[in-house]
Amino acid sequence: MKKIENTDVKSMEAALGRPNPRDFAKIVAREIVKNLGNLGRLRPFNREMPLSEFKDIAVPAGENLILVDTSVLVDGRILPIVNSGFLTGTLVVPEFILGEIQHIADSSDSLRRAKGRRGLEVVNKVKAQRVNELVKVRIVKDDIVDVKEVDHKLVRLAKLWKAKLLTVDFNLGQLARVQGVKVLNINDLAQAIKLSIIPGEELTIKITHPGKEREQGVGYLPDGTMIVVDNAREKVSLDVVVVVSKVHQTPAGQLFFARLK
Repeated sequence: MKKIENTDVKSMEAALGRPNPRDFAKIVAREIVKNLGNLGRLRPFNREMPLSEFKDIAVPAGENLILVDTSVLVDGRILPIVNSGFLTGTLVVPEFILGEIQHIADSSDSLRRAKGRRGLEVVNKVKAQRVNELVKVRIVKDDIVDVKEVDHKLVRLAKLWKAKLLTVDFNLGQLARVQGVKVLNINDLAQAIKLSIIPGEELTIKITHPGKEREQGVGYLPDGTMIVVDNAREKVSLDVVVVVSKVHQTPAGQLFFARLK
């Protein structure tokens, strides 16, 4: 039988004369399989495709672009940080981040629902603030639709726009840093501004509750640092003067031990 190269049905019929229906079906099936194979050689989407592939995603207007993660808005501390004047630039909030916060706000879990609502409220308050004129908020529709994970979307956009990434998510921060993105982690900032205290220093604190060990009382500094005070169980709800006796470093920060003066 003569080999058929042209997939055109009329050409095959002319070449075969009166083809056997079974042979004709085989030829058509072979051509279909060959064309499907060509489709399989098409270049798939790759998260690490060159940034030049995303030509339709324009850089947002503004200076010192800071891409905002969901965790920052749900956390809420961004508002007093902005109002303090220590942060400047353009906070860029993609609509897919707002969608994720809305999903959290619609949760059946009361705690998640409260956090989601706080996140939406924080967005509105940061947009409306006039205390820090050096901070602007821009909501953008840009998205990388072929990437499902929000974290990967943020990292790709940060690389594309040469923007910093603002987060409180440790894992996202690590992922971004590995790919060369500058990360601003609010938790790192909180650790950096904690009071520097040395043994022998005197402090006035309020004992808020008993400690785990016998006769201990527990109080907190204004930045949230815990101080465990010996023989202060009976001082709960009272302001006392204490002398720092020991500083213990933990993965979460410093823990101070003290005694009543």
